[in-house]
Amino acid sequence: MSREDGNGRGPLKQRRTRRSGLEDVARLAEVSLATVDRVLNERGSVAPDTARRVIEIARQVGLRRTLPKPYVRSLRVDVLLARSDTPYFFRVRQAFAQIAATVDRSIIIQRSTLPEAKPNVFARRIRETKADGVIIYCEDDPEIRRAIAATADAGIPTICLTTDVPDAPRFTYVGIDNTQAGRTAGLLVAKMARHAGPAIALTNSLGYRAHKERLSGLQAGLAAHAPAIEIAAILETHDEADRAFSLLTHALGRFPDAVALYNMGGANRAVAAAIGNRGMAGAILFIGHELTEASAKLLAEGIMTVTIDQAPELQARRSIDLILGRFGVLDAAALPGNIPFTLHTQENL
Repeated sequence: MSREDGNGRGPLKQRRTRRSGLEDVARLAEVSLATVDRVLNERGSVAPDTARRVIEIARQVGLRRTLPKPYVRSLRVDVLLARSDTPYFFRVRQAFAQIAATVDRSIIIQRSTLPEAKPNVFARRIRETKADGVIIYCEDDPEIRRAIAATADAGIPTICLTTDVPDAPRFTYVGIDNTQAGRTAGLLVAKMARHAGPAIALTNSLGYRAHKERLSGLQAGLAAHAPAIEIAAILETHDEADRAFSLLTHALGRFPDAVALYNMGGANRAVAAAIGNRGMAGAILFIGHELTEASAKLLAEGIMTVTIDQAPELQARRSIDLILGRFGVLDAAALPGNIPFTLHTQENL
């Protein structure tokens, strides 16, 4: 049986164990025992970063006591998105708006849309941020890479959403594996096309790493599974409906024997209209991106064959969680940045 000390304050063995645990925390956190005591008993007078470190180490060593919540200061997150009227970006904006309405009041999520194809505007906005963290959807451009590097040097983490800027020191990328999505499209074309023939690829802009990767994945998938099917035309539509309709109508006129098309970006309704205008609805394999009201209708009508959805709501949630984890507000160490994509057809709407 353990002895009590002279003041009747409980078993000495238990008190020694508790003290040795506190000493371990102090040693690992490189602070004094008095600082550990102030943090764990919430007496204040400790820098927020130090308090978070002490609490995290106490959690890691398994200190047997109720730990205070890490000190949470006001956090501001800048979400910078390329301006787009596509259904995908409507879902992205809606997702961030919903998250902003539900997080703690100490967390401010500021959403901004910036002009597409103007990397200098994005770069300037990234450099000028007053936020603690930045989430961006933008082109992979040297100016933007330098801006991300400048924010990293200032201790501001940047997350690339949906499309990556891998050669910059960004904190992480959150989105699907776009090369894998493109290879999947290539495999679908190989297995579902009625015969060999030309294929057509449509993209927003190859200035976006996601679209480069989808195209290279498509090329690799076709080479591996259907070498007789070649990409006859690559159309950059900038997700503009009129441009997509015009370019695709012209391409289908040049390649009337086209067996498949893969739309990596938006403007699915314009793509469908061009197919219908050439009398090819249902005859050409049409693979698109995102499950939206418009694409669901096209799938149901048999005009679109498959759509690849990249779960923008999950991407938005994951990116915010990772920023909060970076500042110790949330335990997000185990959360991956990779988001799985799903395939939708007429049969599983």
